[in-house]
Amino acid sequence: MERDKTEVAEKIAKDHESIRRYIGALNLSEMTEVDAKEFFDWKLEFIWQLRDFKNRLLKHFDLEEEGGFMEDIVKVAPHLSRKVSGLKVEHDQILMSLDEILFKLKRMKKKNDTELEQVQFELNDVITSLRDHENEENILMQQAYYREFGSPG
Repeated sequence: MERDKTEVAEKIAKDHESIRRYIGALNLSEMTEVDAKEFFDWKLEFIWQLRDFKNRLLKHFDLEEEGGFMEDIVKVAPHLSRKVSGLKVEHDQILMSLDEILFKLKRMKKKNDTELEQVQFELNDVITSLRDHENEENILMQQAYYREFGSPG
């Protein structure tokens, strides 16, 4: 049974909102403010938060790739298939960047402001890339699912 396109779009939009809440829960400003004595405990907690965030993204990307969203877009609008392929590549890039950040954090044995600032910068880049990525997905949904006067196809 084919799913209603509006239902798929709404599910993706809700999932994007959930991802934004995860991003909001990552308190990046604490990175350089953490006390050196508290660093190990902070680092472990932050690694866990990043792992939870990464796992949430994996589920989100599965929803898009395996849940039919991307497949539906290509069916409805074959001319967008190149963009859909690019979004799949971005999924992998975002996940690899998070893995690199996790690796850097795990390697840190004591507080180092320079390294923490670099991790903070890289994580901000990932978040910016993810927001841009979600925006592209929203544009694709609009291009594929909505016709004249904004009504679902």
